[in-house]
Amino acid sequence: MMRLSPEAVPTPSVTKRRSRGLAVRLGGALACAALVTGAWAQDAQSAPANSAGLKGLLPAEAPEGLLNTIATLPESWTPWGESVTAELTKFYGETAADVAGQRASIERLKVKLGTLEKALNDPQYASIRSQLLSLRNGLGRRIDVMEAVLDTLAGGPGAGKASTVDIVKENLLTALDVVDSYLGGVMGGDSWKTYLHTGDVRVATTTEADPAKLLEKLNPALTRIRTAAKSEDAAVRDFVANPALKTYQRDLDRTVTVLTRATAGVNMDDVRTQMKALLEGLESYEANGTSAAAAQVRAAYDALRDQTSDGGDRLSAVLRQYYFNSNLNLEISEGFLNRVLAKTHIEEGGVRDFILGADVYGCQITATETKFDLLPSTTGAFFRIHLTGTVTTDTEGHKSNAIIYSHGNHQFVANKGVTFDGDKFSTYPANMHVFASNEPVDASTKFDGFPILGGVAKSIAMNAAIKKRPEAEAIAAQRVSSRVGPEFDNEVDSKFTELNQKLDDKVVGPLESENLYPDYKSYRSTDTQMDLNSRLMAQDELGGSAAPVEALTDSEMVIRLHESLINNFFDRLDVGGKTMTEDQLRKLLEDKLSKLMNKSVSLKKENKATDDDAKAPKAFIFTEKDPLRVKIADGHLNLIIRAGFQRDEDKGGNIPPQIVTVPLTISIQGEEVVVSRGEVSVDAVEPPDNVAEQLARAGVIKKKIESTIQDRHETRTLKIERDDGDPVNVNVTDIQAIDGWLSIRLQ
Repeated sequence: MMRLSPEAVPTPSVTKRRSRGLAVRLGGALACAALVTGAWAQDAQSAPANSAGLKGLLPAEAPEGLLNTIATLPESWTPWGESVTAELTKFYGETAADVAGQRASIERLKVKLGTLEKALNDPQYASIRSQLLSLRNGLGRRIDVMEAVLDTLAGGPGAGKASTVDIVKENLLTALDVVDSYLGGVMGGDSWKTYLHTGDVRVATTTEADPAKLLEKLNPALTRIRTAAKSEDAAVRDFVANPALKTYQRDLDRTVTVLTRATAGVNMDDVRTQMKALLEGLESYEANGTSAAAAQVRAAYDALRDQTSDGGDRLSAVLRQYYFNSNLNLEISEGFLNRVLAKTHIEEGGVRDFILGADVYGCQITATETKFDLLPSTTGAFFRIHLTGTVTTDTEGHKSNAIIYSHGNHQFVANKGVTFDGDKFSTYPANMHVFASNEPVDASTKFDGFPILGGVAKSIAMNAAIKKRPEAEAIAAQRVSSRVGPEFDNEVDSKFTELNQKLDDKVVGPLESENLYPDYKSYRSTDTQMDLNSRLMAQDELGGSAAPVEALTDSEMVIRLHESLINNFFDRLDVGGKTMTEDQLRKLLEDKLSKLMNKSVSLKKENKATDDDAKAPKAFIFTEKDPLRVKIADGHLNLIIRAGFQRDEDKGGNIPPQIVTVPLTISIQGEEVVVSRGEVSVDAVEPPDNVAEQLARAGVIKKKIESTIQDRHETRTLKIERDDGDPVNVNVTDIQAIDGWLSIRLQ
């Protein structure tokens, strides 16, 4: 065992006597580091009292989206709507001067929220469920964010300190267990424990309650291991790069960071400035989903993580749930999975074998059924491929004096586990069980035709075959197992190896090339369904909210897309600032979608040309920012186009940038999915100098958009092609557009 004692080694300048090896160089380098490093502590400063809470941080107006949704409720909800409108208007416009008053207002809003929760569980309100969901979610988000802001502000430098410090201390103690165990296996390891202060760190972490004093005791250990990690000696760096020491350094570093925040002063003016920017950015994003609002939220959040003593933990929990969450969600039931992927197979063949001294001839039919059995897993999707089958045989076994006719009915069951971690499929070895049945049904001997002797000979032959039946069945089971088992194992392995390659070539590759590969993926399974979640979100973007999960029957699949996924996709089209005709834009979308879906996608315009087309604008002049956006709410998908319009001089010249909103309603009508366009609205980006001229422009643009985007009718039946089976038809049974999510239910 290598001896690594810091006390017994020379300095790093000694390069001879290499027989002492790594212990010499490590000990020398670290001993020198110990002479030039020491403890340091940062003076704690008191943050100013913060009793204003949300006062001065909130936008002056209550959220317009919530108020508009309230206005759509039926007359029976008018009293409730008026009361919650008054409460929201007062909360934003006349925010209470102190935290107690603000929390009281929040509690009153929670009562209103409780009414929505009850109504959502009452069948009599099914007709307004979409509005109730939008209100429940929109109001709930704001309440949770406000409480997180108050919790972060109210305690000043102590906010969140206890829980955060406790967590990092617990993680550090676990890391100490690991590093002490590792050093215990190194000769001279006790000396290294002393050098790295592992004993002192353990005692201080366990007993010291004062963050400032604990910080003072942890800093020397962190300084020593950091110095060793940056040593000019490669052997020293390699030693410290051991996973146990790396984990120790990581958790020691995190603990010191949290303690520093907990003891340092907090500039509440800076914190409040960033809180105001955060809340204004969130409301702006809720209203219009612009990239500028998203960037403002991310910048304020990043600043608050550095400025608040809890590192933004309280805010992070809320923002992760509502604005940094997945924006693509798939739920697939086991029944749906089997309908699409399960298969049956029948194979016929001959039998030629030598069993128990007899030449065996005959025919066999193998019938198999493959199904998928989902299993619980929180670290990936886990399922078992379940193969059941029957081998039916009719054979004749020839021996010198007799022929035995047998009928076989051999049942077998095979299982093979498969996991999917979001990047690739991994398989496990198959296991198999065979239940053989081989029944002698007749015999023939050379004495057939002789009245008495023939019967006796046949009886003797049958009795001999019956006695050997257990042995024959064991051989039959072994034959089935040796044939079916390896074939099943190899075929599944081959299929998933091929599927992994297809994922790389046809999914991962195109997504990465278009900058659309998700930055986060989560896969899990239960014994009844598989859940897949992913998020497309860059540094200055926002993601989705918690998906509106509803019960899934055993024959269904649900696809949910959040508006942030669509908008982040639009941003990657790179049309901002460009001038494009309608056909050019359509071609761009077709090419992108065809590449991503690995099949030809056509968005061909179906409407016929009219005389008005010659008078219409020739092209879009897209704005630099947010040229295309969607907002999903209250049953509608609103397509928002920010663009000017190219027009000949003799027809008035180019039209300055406009905000064009096209409401689309997607519904199931009979056997069709119908996309209906609502009333198009047009508003100038900048206030117009001439209102009459703007009205004329809006009329031209409206006519252009209405001719371009018309109602569409598509079959609700989707055909899913299969490589080794007939296509499977599935039907779209429901489409909902609620609170940022477009949910498509298939059966």
